[in-house]
Amino acid sequence: MNVEKLQPKTTIGLADGSLCEVVEVSSDNSQVKVRYIDTMGQPQLVGTEGLVDADEILTVIEGTHAEGLA
Repeated sequence: MNVEKLQPKTTIGLADGSLCEVVEVSSDNSQVKVRYIDTMGQPQLVGTEGLVDADEILTVIEGTHAEGLA
């Protein structure tokens, strides 16, 4: 996914089913720092931050609509 257009506070969906909020995009656009909103099978991650590779991002969530940008 082309992450250079992602903005902080954008909600995204990951390949593992997690929902995250974008915190920042790395300067080389290869990773995104996220805050976990919801996860599947790992509730301890909710509210924490982590780095995800750009290719793990499947969708951008806009309200009740998800837009795949792969």
